Amino acid sequence: MKNKLTQLMFLLLLALSGCGGGSGSNTSNGASSTIAAKTITLFDTGAVTMSLPKLMAFSGNGLLTVAIQDSGRVDTFDVNTGGRVSSFAVKDPIGVSVKTDPLTGAASVYYSAGSGIYTGGDGSSVVSNVGGNYYGLAFLSSTEFYVGNISGSGAVVKYTSASINPQATITGFSGFPSALIAHNGFIYATLTDGKIAKINPANASYTYVAWGAFENPNGIAIDGDYAYVANNGPNNNGVGGYITRTKMSDGTSERFVSDSTGIWQTASQGFCSPTGLAVYGGYLYVSNGTCPSNDGNKNKILKVKLP
Repeated sequence: MKNKLTQLMFLLLLALSGCGGGSGSNTSNGASSTIAAKTITLFDTGAVTMSLPKLMAFSGNGLLTVAIQDSGRVDTFDVNTGGRVSSFAVKDPIGVSVKTDPLTGAASVYYSAGSGIYTGGDGSSVVSNVGGNYYGLAFLSSTEFYVGNISGSGAVVKYTSASINPQATITGFSGFPSALIAHNGFIYATLTDGKIAKINPANASYTYVAWGAFENPNGIAIDGDYAYVANNGPNNNGVGGYITRTKMSDGTSERFVSDSTGIWQTASQGFCSPTGLAVYGGYLYVSNGTCPSNDGNKNKILKVKLP
């Protein structure tokens, strides 16, 4: 009996020795490290070309709306076919957000462009002539939305459907707000100085999340417990651009895409000046801008298969 018990204990220890450990890619306290390559593909839009695609959002079933700044358009694509289903002209579009009707579930696309907020269908103005320079846009509910103003010292401005006048102006950020996203009753704003502000709409206060440091962050997407942030690289010129994946519950962070570290084996793969992010169907969609290190995929949208 004693020999059998000893053998069982040995087998148990042997089995346990093969468990755990992982790849060592995660680090604690919000630090970042590069992990293994993930599958990246081009989202093929056919003959439709883009110049400086910016922020984007999904509305409906597989419909991706992209603000294309230098092209002066807001385009919507079917992600199943890559075909463009709608396009309308607008000057300097940057931010995109979706308002969902709580009763019907119908989705309406809104976009920010310079000094105004506009509807996605007919281009009519919702908010205009505000004397600002609007960037990111996020709907907290069907009647309340927020926009990043990069004029002056920077601010996040709250609007409601009941009035075209600002209901609150949140200032004092350490950097200028770029992309915004609503999640679980809060507004998250990426800031140009490498931080992310978590705004509490109840009292217009904010804190900085403990997700580590970012390098000129822009687009942000949240999927479950994970936040994805597009980084424009250390010199803000797109060289070495990458995506950060942070586990929100504990702040651990991974840098899993970078065109400067050779993760993707060839220079034509990877990101430069990544800006907009959106998650759909198990993929992270990324709008690629321009940078001197990567001409192969400039001004295109790429897809990363999520784990």
